[in-house]
Amino acid sequence: MAAKKSPASKRVREASADATYKVKASKGRAVKGAMYKPDDARMSAAAFQVELMEPRPKTTTRYPISNEEFERLKAKAKAAKSTKLSAVAAKDSPKRRRSNLKSLVPEAQGAEPVAAPAPSTNFAGISATGWLPPDCTMAVGPSHVLASVNSSLVIYTKAGAPLLQRTLTQWFSNVAQGLTIFDPKALYDQHAGRWVLLAVAINNATKVSVHLLSISVSSNPMGGWRNYIFNARLNGAANTNNWADFPAIGVDNQALYITSNMFAFGGGFQYSKIRVIPKAGPYAGGPAPFFDFFNLKNLNNTTAFTIQPCHTFGAPNVEYLVNTLFPSGNLMTVWRIVNGGAAPVITRTQVAISPYSLAPNAEQPGGATQLNTGDVRVLHAAFRGDSIWTSFVTARRWTAGGPNRASVQWCQIRAAAPAVVQQGVYGAGTAHYFYPAMCPDANGNVTMVFSRSSTTEFGTIAYTGRRATDPLGTLQASAVLKAGVAKYVALDSGGRNRWGDYNGVAADPANGRVVWMYSMYASAVNTWGTWVGSSFF
Repeated sequence: MAAKKSPASKRVREASADATYKVKASKGRAVKGAMYKPDDARMSAAAFQVELMEPRPKTTTRYPISNEEFERLKAKAKAAKSTKLSAVAAKDSPKRRRSNLKSLVPEAQGAEPVAAPAPSTNFAGISATGWLPPDCTMAVGPSHVLASVNSSLVIYTKAGAPLLQRTLTQWFSNVAQGLTIFDPKALYDQHAGRWVLLAVAINNATKVSVHLLSISVSSNPMGGWRNYIFNARLNGAANTNNWADFPAIGVDNQALYITSNMFAFGGGFQYSKIRVIPKAGPYAGGPAPFFDFFNLKNLNNTTAFTIQPCHTFGAPNVEYLVNTLFPSGNLMTVWRIVNGGAAPVITRTQVAISPYSLAPNAEQPGGATQLNTGDVRVLHAAFRGDSIWTSFVTARRWTAGGPNRASVQWCQIRAAAPAVVQQGVYGAGTAHYFYPAMCPDANGNVTMVFSRSSTTEFGTIAYTGRRATDPLGTLQASAVLKAGVAKYVALDSGGRNRWGDYNGVAADPANGRVVWMYSMYASAVNTWGTWVGSSFF
């Protein structure tokens, strides 16, 4: 059945590639791994339980713009003038929202849902660990679910039974000691049947900054893993004074792709870096060589910020990565990395999308301090079929004369062209929608998880989706995975009421229709909890 045409179906022609852009990959020295067994009794010993929670290194700015300029723009976001959209604005329908799914019995696979993705399994995730914010990430394999937050992980059965819990300090104790470990990211590499866990770590006194990488030796996460520690200060073999923050990890059939924002110790944002790790070495139990691309620029010569690598399905023989401009814009940079020679090769393309801008923070009931909704950085990306699927937060005025609300902007970009296939903005005039993560299934349907809050709704986990046959640019009515139950105030040293910073989403490798999600909610006064769920079309 052909999809109904809409304004979003018009291919955006303002896409341009830069054939003259040449950034060479800098080769680093291969890193040896160390075997780790999650069920090793020594990991429960007192010596391995000392978890450090050192603050991030002091910086002069957290963004490509000054902190003062960022806060000024955030303060103005609620009343800022709206820009004309080229995306479809799809308003969520409160009347069709489902209630909490805790008591629902999983529906039979193959049953046709009557609304936005049908609920399947759901269960409680990791409880508050004392960290702010939790940074929810997940991976799903044939029989297990791995959930991680700052700064712990749990391996579950798919029915929700916890099999093992470790702090990241315990998990990486055979390669890293005396470090504060944070910002975990996880994925299941369906190409090779391997689990992959990433985190960054720092020590302020010694100016240490590292990427910690853990790779399972099989599709069983309860079996052995190999841990690797990479010096994040290095650009290839050259040392710098920079430390890594906000990492992300992508995968294709050839390599792992680690990205991070690089900040100077005692200084500000410097650039984003991409670290390419060919899988052949570490997946065979050997050393892990790597190549770095750094100081990357968008086509308009601004410095790229928060480059998000795709979780790639299939074998397109190219890895795609994306980033928005900062702090606003109407362009997305699409990076292409091709392996096969002595070193990977990177190129860039610019794609015009609907305008986006910083969103206001989110109200809570009772006038509690607003939840931080982040910025416009891309939060997750996946390549499947022929397209990149990605989402981020923007401001949107849903009612004439009303205030702007944090809303979700999403895109499907045909990667080879590249060209926008469809794009949308999703939200409502009565609530804020933020920290989205979306993932396609094997049939072209898409599921998206996000946070939601309003003057009548505490911090809640919600989700939506679309069938491949739905009108272009639209998402279906949302459902609640886990409702918030109390106000949440947890300020960081900068006075931000921290929420997020991201949510987890993953396609089930054992069932092409199922997508899993993992997020935080307000579980008690000033306390976060997490919840795991799955759904399907």
